Amino acid sequence: MTVREHVDPLGSLDSGHLPHDESLHVDGTLPLGLDGTFLLSGPPPGGSYVAGGPALVSGVRLGGGTARRHRASGEPRGDVPGQAPGSAIWIRPTGPADPPPDGPCRASVAPPLKDRACAEWHTIATYPGLDTAEHLVIGADGRVLDARPFALDGAPLMRAVALTDRFVVVFDLPVTYRRAAAMIGAGSPYRWQHGRPARIGLLPRRAGDATEPLWFAIDPCFVLQTVNAHDDGHRVVVDAVRCARAFDTPEWSPGDAAGTSRAYRWTLDLATGAAHERPLTGALDLASVDPRQSGHRHQLIFGRAPGGRAVIGHDLAAGTTQVRELGPGWRAGRPVFVPRGVAEGDGWIVVLAQNAALRRSELLVLDALNLTGRPEAVVHVPATFPEAHSTTWLPAHHH
Repeated sequence: MTVREHVDPLGSLDSGHLPHDESLHVDGTLPLGLDGTFLLSGPPPGGSYVAGGPALVSGVRLGGGTARRHRASGEPRGDVPGQAPGSAIWIRPTGPADPPPDGPCRASVAPPLKDRACAEWHTIATYPGLDTAEHLVIGADGRVLDARPFALDGAPLMRAVALTDRFVVVFDLPVTYRRAAAMIGAGSPYRWQHGRPARIGLLPRRAGDATEPLWFAIDPCFVLQTVNAHDDGHRVVVDAVRCARAFDTPEWSPGDAAGTSRAYRWTLDLATGAAHERPLTGALDLASVDPRQSGHRHQLIFGRAPGGRAVIGHDLAAGTTQVRELGPGWRAGRPVFVPRGVAEGDGWIVVLAQNAALRRSELLVLDALNLTGRPEAVVHVPATFPEAHSTTWLPAHHH
């Protein structure tokens, strides 16, 4: 199988040469070190996210203390590895026009994560009708460099994956493929499977190591996204946003998890096979760390309250939480961390807030260590942006 769909459309863009349409009003002062483009990528109007299909790319270019709007433009694309869409990716390799609904010509693939040490991306794919999954290693050009199979029954939905220096972290959770749902054309052929155990697997990355994951039993749940993971001696620490249940109705959407989604930590003990889990935060539906801490121990988590009503920062060591509430009618998108200094958290949180009723948007530039303080700058946009599955910061020096 080839995965031609995994091409990074934003990775080929140069922030200094994007089309800019209009100057935008700025309250406050944009930091001179903030030089790049805040980009959003999503499906065309009336469309849905399809790997390999067209995307709308839009955003705001910041630089030299000024802001200019980059209007939505169609870009042929696959997925944006590492800047994951809101749902697991579907791949339909070249084959019959109408493949069987439970055949291996469909796959559920977790949004790929980039290895911080090289240009490779890692993900996990499951195939309805097969009791096998694959660890896919993908090159920067989207080609599959290696496909390593391992046993996994039931074709669970792959929504997330994590990486440490030694392992690929696999989530085998109670949301699995349902042939009946696929045959009747349901919006999603995946359903919550009562009684199916939940577990986390550690799949060794090094050639010559075990080819099957080491599994750890956990409480039933569903992982919406990973936050970070790292090796810690004979333990592996995995942080992720999880909810208690998912896909338990045909109309289920991530918004239905608002009451139970929060960041959790699993500490997996390689010596004993035990998994210890505990909540790290209160309710949130998106979370991330300073990207320079990816694969390392982290102290800070930045996220969004369910529904986008607030931007949140958690200091796990100090046990403190910052909550920046937005005004009535305003909803935040995915917060993006942009580094400034060298210490963890020394940087800015750039987040797009939108008000559908007013048809206005504000791009907030916040000090990541002082989220509740006065914004360093607010960029006013006299419009709202299309739905975004991917949000990223593209530095001006990016090629």
